[in-house]
Amino acid sequence: MKRDNRQRRQIPAEMIIPVTQDKKKIDFKKPYKFIYFDWWFEILTMPVYLICTLLVGACALYFKLKVSGRENMSILRKQGCIVISNHCHYLDTIFINYTLFPRHLYTAVAQRNYEVPYVRRLLRFLRAFPIPKGARGLKKIIKPIGEALRRGRHVLIMPEGDLCLMSQEIFSFKPGAFYLSYYHQAPILPIVYVLAPRDKSDASPRPGRLRFHQVIGPPLYPPPRAADETIAGEALDAMMDHAAQWMEDTIASFQPHSD
Repeated sequence: MKRDNRQRRQIPAEMIIPVTQDKKKIDFKKPYKFIYFDWWFEILTMPVYLICTLLVGACALYFKLKVSGRENMSILRKQGCIVISNHCHYLDTIFINYTLFPRHLYTAVAQRNYEVPYVRRLLRFLRAFPIPKGARGLKKIIKPIGEALRRGRHVLIMPEGDLCLMSQEIFSFKPGAFYLSYYHQAPILPIVYVLAPRDKSDASPRPGRLRFHQVIGPPLYPPPRAADETIAGEALDAMMDHAAQWMEDTIASFQPHSD
């Protein structure tokens, strides 16, 4: 059943996992470096990044990560892209980094997650950056994201905004990723996760370990920027609806159906 973004639910408050240790508040009124492109930063963070990649590889084996649609990743060799995905598990953003390795992928995370002591340092080493909360948050990240795309690197944004653990429902999208795609004329590469418990060989009624199926879709292209700098609202809404509908249809087609 086709529907537009306005018909999809907002994430219920009770499904949002609270962050209680966000004590290292960021003052965005001061100059803030969202993304480092310096050579010394790459050298400094590379050991941590490689170790984490190896650990994630072990997780991919444990959860039997399956990837479909790898041929659609060819767009990543041609230009910088905005990558989007549903957000249904703690490992989903990490698995995207793993699938796209060794390509440079910067991950946008909620400001509150970036304000947790120690965690913020690890996020920085893993090329994540905060999205400032509030109406002006998007404006603050336009320039650094544009620089990343210009360099042929890629940016991961979760358009639902929050993690809904184990959910296979596609919730209402926030338009930020699509506006950035339009503003920088960068394609969007959609990815969706289909989750399913693995069958147990002993016919136990309890579900087995979770199985991840990562499906990479065909890239979506934004409408050309208008000469008068007006925003192509209807075209972007249609692009957003198409991405969300593709995720819903893909989940429905890959999930097992009971007779």
